[in-house]
Order: sequence, then C-alpha cells, then structure tokens
Amino acid sequence: MSQNNDWNDASRAELRATIRNFILGELRLKRLAPEDLLDSCCASIIEEESPAEEEADFEQFAEEEVERIKTELQSEEATWPAETDCDRLDRVELELRKRGILLWQVSPCCDTCTVSEISLRIDAIELREPGFKDQVRGYSFFIDQNMPESLAETTETSVYLGYGWLSPADSKDAADDYETNALGIAREVEGCLRDEGFEVNWDGSFSRKIGLALNWRRRNLLA
Repeated sequence: MSQNNDWNDASRAELRATIRNFILGELRLKRLAPEDLLDSCCASIIEEESPAEEEADFEQFAEEEVERIKTELQSEEATWPAETDCDRLDRVELELRKRGILLWQVSPCCDTCTVSEISLRIDAIELREPGFKDQVRGYSFFIDQNMPESLAETTETSVYLGYGWLSPADSKDAADDYETNALGIAREVEGCLRDEGFEVNWDGSFSRKIGLALNWRRRNLLA
C-alpha cells in the first residue's frame, strides 16, 4: 500500500501506465496465464503503489486492461507468419531435449539463480517426460532479462544463452573436463539454432554467451 503524501491525479495516471505496460509485456511474453498475471499485477504493483482505498479500482482497471489488450494482441497475431521465431525456438528446445540437453527459455532472475534451480527444472520435466533425468548431460538458458518491460515496447529482442555441462556422478575429473564439455554443449546448441534458420552471434569461446536476435511472437504459454 502506498504511503505517498503526494498522491494525486498524475500519480494515478502513472500507475495506470505501469499496470498497462506490465500486462502488455507479460501477455506478449506468455509466461503467465491471464489469471496468474492479474494476481502478480495486484501483488507486485497495485498493493505496493496504490492507497488501500483505491486498490479495488485499480484491480478492476487491470482486469479490463487484460481483456482489452488480449483483444488487441489477437488482431496482431492474425498478421503473423504461419511460423514465428518462437515456434522455431520451441523446436530447438525439443530437439535438444532429445539429445539430453535442457534448454530453459526465460529462466529466473539471473545466471546464478538459474543455475541453482537447474535440478528443479530437470525434475519438473522428468514428471512430464520420464527418463529425461537419466539422460540429461547439459543445459542452456536465457534469463528474463527484463523481457516483459522490453516487450511492452517492441517484439524485437535479443537474448544471450548461457550453457553448462552436467558431469556424471562417477566422474573423477569433472573440474578438468568441465570447460571442454561445456563448450561441446554450446556447439550443439549453436548447431540446432542454425539448423532452424537462426543467425547466431558467438565466437566459440567459453567466456562468451550465445547471442540470438528474436522477434518474440509467441502463440502458446511457455512450458
């Protein structure tokens, strides 16, 4: 709840713009279902910024904006090509998974948080696809990187994929082997991306992430 003594019509207009941009960015990202998006908007924006006596009004505004923006995006989607970058990226994810490599799109927060949660992500996929946990040997990911905020402005974006190797439990030389094997994972990721027609920006060095320009036009929720 806001305690701002300068709360006025300008503050209300600014909060409505913040809510609108949040909803637009998240609906384009397709990370959350609309009902979860509304819950997140209420918890992270409205309850933090609005005076308590006006929270209900802003919650109603957010609900109306979700419906309005959904309709706008449906019209936008009707102009998309049959196959988008996100469709191709999903195929890359599936192909890599067949090879025992996890591709995590829009992973949490930062590299450190993502890497710390890789095992949880593998467990979640194992529930859907039994056997994956036994064959997974590496991973790649790109983090949130403020994507919702960016997507509220444009669908054109760039992501940078980190990568890593998961050493076998019985490996005695994991530290010595890590860079070599991680680079092997990265090259497979790069190859799958190129096979789907993406232009990849990577010099092949361990110190660099894999750069990828995307037009983020996603039809389905991120899994």
